Order: sequence, then structure tokens, then C-alpha cells
Amino acid sequence: MDNSYEAHFHAAASGYLVLATDGTILDVNRTLVSWTGHSRDGLIGGNIVDLLPVGDRFLFASHAAPQLAVSGCFNEMAVELLSADGKRIPALLSGVRSEGDDGGLDRISVFNASERRSYEQELLAALRKAEAAEASRAAVEAELRENQRELEEKDRILEASLAESRKREALLATVLDTADVGLLVLGEQGEVVLTNAHLVTIWRAAVGNASVAEMQQLVYRPDRETKVPIPEQPFHRAADGESFSNEVIWLAPGSDKQMAVGISARPIRTDGIVSGSVLALNDVTRLVQAVAAQEEFVASVSHELRTPLTSILGYLDLALEDETLSPHVSTVLGVALRNSERLLSLVSDLLSVASGSKKMERRPVNLAEIVRAGLVSVTPKARANAVALEEDLPACLTVEVDPQRLAQVVDNLLSNAVKYSPDGGTVSVRLRQERESIRLTVSDTGIGMSPAEREQVFTKFFRSRRAVASAVPGVGLGLVITKNIVEDHGGELTFISEPGRGSTFSVTLPVR
Repeated sequence: MDNSYEAHFHAAASGYLVLATDGTILDVNRTLVSWTGHSRDGLIGGNIVDLLPVGDRFLFASHAAPQLAVSGCFNEMAVELLSADGKRIPALLSGVRSEGDDGGLDRISVFNASERRSYEQELLAALRKAEAAEASRAAVEAELRENQRELEEKDRILEASLAESRKREALLATVLDTADVGLLVLGEQGEVVLTNAHLVTIWRAAVGNASVAEMQQLVYRPDRETKVPIPEQPFHRAADGESFSNEVIWLAPGSDKQMAVGISARPIRTDGIVSGSVLALNDVTRLVQAVAAQEEFVASVSHELRTPLTSILGYLDLALEDETLSPHVSTVLGVALRNSERLLSLVSDLLSVASGSKKMERRPVNLAEIVRAGLVSVTPKARANAVALEEDLPACLTVEVDPQRLAQVVDNLLSNAVKYSPDGGTVSVRLRQERESIRLTVSDTGIGMSPAEREQVFTKFFRSRRAVASAVPGVGLGLVITKNIVEDHGGELTFISEPGRGSTFSVTLPVR
């Protein structure tokens, strides 16, 4: 009988496991062994959870084991068995517990569900395809209905947009024609796209009916004598996407219609690509003439003041050389001399600003000697302000410049550095050749400038509030003159400054 049971046990179509109540495998039939590829001896003595993946182990422990303990059985629990090579085999487990003297046994039937799983998957896939087809059909119908609604809505929006576009076009035309600035819009290829009425008025007053190409032959620099090359003209530069502000040109010089025009341009950018440009043109003839008249007036008055001041200084010098003067008279004459010298310096600054650029009288000079001479001149004032002077100068640095005007640059920078360090500090001067340029740096530890003051530092007659409050002498022309002289030499004047930490001015001059 036992041999018959064992033969039936091992020859059964389903797998069988005989377990202790703690899941220990006591026996296993050959059918299950052949499915899993494990050896029978290797399975016996192990635990059923060793045949299950982590998730199914939890399922067996939380569902099957309690069912066996309470009901004595469980039916069709879907799990996967781990084969010897690590593959997963779909299976269905059913179990029954029999009580005995040894504490009971669990008999687990294992059915191979691979074909069932495959059939279920194929059936599920077919159902999903059918559902997808039905959903697609419904989606297409819904999309068609939605498209119809969108077309109707777009027709309505298009009609409203056309009406709004006509309204905005009328508004834009009105705004453009109302502006008292000439506006010119250029396209991507530099073609004229849009103009306003004021531009037409300026254009006709300046060049008549000339086209843009013809007008380009009538563009002159502010001296009204030098033609501006076409690549440098504002219209050409704007067409290339350049941005600039308040550039002044003269149109048709020598005729009765000559006109100074101020031009600003901004590029039109679409997705970061320049697709055109907008130019603003304004007739600034009267403004330019007024500025010229003002400068001429300043120059004339300054010149008229300078002549008698020179005589006054000369006679004061002569008077002070008289050894018979009383101390009181000498003191009074000394005050008059100092104030006359200050007034002459102011008049000289006014003349320099009014005259603009001067013809350069260049010659090779030792720039280091010019800087040393400037340091010697400013030393008395530095001592009076308790300012220490530091220098870092080469023995010789020859460059072709106008020595008189460069000496004025050095004097202005050193004088400002000492003047704006009223409570002591340090003024450092450094001169070096850097590749193809020469750099002169003057640094101080004085009162410095705020961001708002830095923006106006090169404006004529501008003085900072702290300088005025501290009664620092000056009229705000020194840096303007210095900048003009440096630029006349083809150089550049730059600076950095912070309130309470001083300023550093740098002059960069080309070697040639």
C-alpha cells in the first residue's frame, strides 16, 4: 500500500509538498522537482518560503499559514515558484492540514499555471486591444467634434482679431503721427518698413525728395566738412543691429537746408535674432547752435577775464618782492595773489572746456619725468592735508605725446586725489607699460563717490554733495578736461570708486 501511494505521489500531474506546520518541507514529489529543477534532497529539510519570491513569501505567511491554522485549508493562492536557475514559474497553491500525534502535517498541492497565465495574458491583451480600438474610435469622434468647435471658435476669434488689428493699426498710426520725433522702422534687410509724419517733415526739410541711398551721400560729421563713410552712418549701423543714442550728424551742409539731426537706434529682436531696427530722429539744429553759442560766450568771457588777471598777478608778484612792505600788507597781498591764481585757474579751465579738442603737439617725452614733476607740485598741498604720497615709477618711459597737455592730466588727477582726501590718507601713483599701451594709475583713500555720483563724474560743473559740504575747492571741470585730453591722445580714462574707500583713476594711452 505504501509503495502504491508513493508511486501515485510521485507520478501525479501536479506537484505535491508535505510540510510541517512551520513550513519545513518533509517531502516533495518528482513532478514539482522536475518543474523547478531543484534536487529532491536539496528541497527536503528546507522551508517552502525558500521557493517563493519576497512578495509571495509575505503573501504565504499572511494568508496561507493563518488559513491552515484556523480553517485547516486554503484554496488557489496564485504565486510564483523560483526555479533552480532563478526563473519564476506561475503556480496555484492549495493546502490542507491534517492533525496527528506529531503535531500535524500540511499537504500542499501545486498546479503549474504557466499555460493558464499565458492564456490569461493573451485574453487580457485581446481585451485591451478591443478597449483601445473602442477608445480610439470614441476619441476620433470626439476629436472631430472638438475640431469643428475649434474651427468655429477660430473663425469667431479671427473676425475679432481682424477688427482689433484694424483698431490697433489706426491707434499706432495716430500715435506715430502725433509724436514730435521722427520714427523710422527698418526691416531685416535694411529696407524702410514704417515712417511717421514727423520724419517725413524732417526728411523733406533736410534733403527734399532724396531717397535713403541718395541721402547717404549728404551725411557729414559735426564739423560739417567731413563726410561720414556709409558703413559708419547711423542708418547702416542700425540695419546691422547696432544700438546707440543721441548721435549727431549734419545733413546737406553748404545748402540753405543744412540740418543737425540727433539719431538713436534700437534693434528689434525676435527669439534673440535681429529682425530689424527702430530709429528716432530729431532736428537738433537749434540746440547745437545754442550750445555752440554758449561755448563761444564762455570762451569770449574767459578770454576777456584772463588778460586783466594776468596783469593783476604780475603786479602782485612785483609788489610782494618789495622788502619794505609791512607784514600786514604782505599778508593782504598774499591773499589777493592766491585768490587771483585760483580765479586764473578757473578761467583757464573754462577756456579749455569751451575750446574743445586742440591740435596735438606731440613729441617723444619721458612720461615718468612728467609724473614726478606733478608729484613735486602737489607735495605742499599733500602736506597741508596730511596726505602721504607713494610712487611706483620707472626711471624712464618714453612715449610720443603732447607734454604740456599730459602734464595737465597728471596735475588734475593728483590734485583731485589730494583734494578729496581732506583728513589724511594715502595717494598712490603707478606708471607701467602693458603690451601695446601705457597705464597711469592714481589711487586715493579719500571720500569716494556713490553710484549716482559716479554716473555724473564726467559732466561739466558737477560736484559731489560731500565735496560741496566739505568745502573742497573746485568747479567740476578738471575731470572733463582730463578726459578730453586723454581721448585726444587716442587713450581712455576709467575709474572705480566707493564711498568712504577712495577712488582709483586709470589713464590708458597707446604706445604709438
